[in-house]
Amino acid sequence: MKTIAYIEDDPDMIDLVSIILQKHGYQVAGFTESREILPRLESIKPELILLDLMMPHVDGIEVYKEIKSREGMGDIPVIIISAMKRAVEEIEREGKMKVEACLVKPFTIGELLETVNRIIGSS
Repeated sequence: MKTIAYIEDDPDMIDLVSIILQKHGYQVAGFTESREILPRLESIKPELILLDLMMPHVDGIEVYKEIKSREGMGDIPVIIISAMKRAVEEIEREGKMKVEACLVKPFTIGELLETVNRIIGSS
C-alpha cells in the first residue's frame, strides 16, 4: 500500500481526503502542524506529499523548500493543494516550485484521484 503524507492545517480537509484515498487503496498520514515536519515525514517515507500553501507558523512554500533540500526526500513528488487559485497559477506559470501538480480547492473526487494515480499510480 502506497503512503501519502497530507500537510494541511484543516483537520476536516485531511479527514475528507484521507477517506477518499483510503477507499482507493492508499494509506494517508495527515499532519496539521507544519513545524518540525521533516523528521515525521522521514519516519513514514511517503511516496507522495500533498501540501497546502497557506498554513500558520510556516507556509507551504517553506515546507516545500525544506523537503526538497533534505537528503533522501528531494525526489518525493509533491502536489500543491490550495484555495488560492492565483497562487497556484503563479507557481505553475513561473515555476517557483517544481511540483508534479496543483489542485485548487474545491476540487472533485475525480480530480484528486486522477492526479494522485497519474503521479504515483494506484496501489
